[in-house]
Amino acid sequence: MAGFARHAIFAAFAVAALSTSPANAQSGSAAQDLSYCAGAVAAHANLDVLSYPTGATGEWAPVLGRILDRLNHEEGVEGMTGRYAASAAKGYWLEQPAARRTAAANECRTRFGGE
Repeated sequence: MAGFARHAIFAAFAVAALSTSPANAQSGSAAQDLSYCAGAVAAHANLDVLSYPTGATGEWAPVLGRILDRLNHEEGVEGMTGRYAASAAKGYWLEQPAARRTAAANECRTRFGGE
């Protein structure tokens, strides 16, 4: 039941992020990709997207920081809205097999986490 609630919350945030005007369609897609990736990285590295950077250490902490910074600049998901979406995505990723979670985190690091 908790998994269903997390998926419903993630879906609600994704819909909210994507329900911007047609002129912002590209931005909505980026917001969804960034929140998805922030969740994958956070789940893989056991980081908390809501309290980041507090307590964030290790090689994945700066990757998450760069993704959250980009997410924070996307229209409609600035600030905590984006972090809530990323937290819901983390819940999704925690329910996935470790190999799939690791592959997604590595792909996200390549796409968004580079310096």
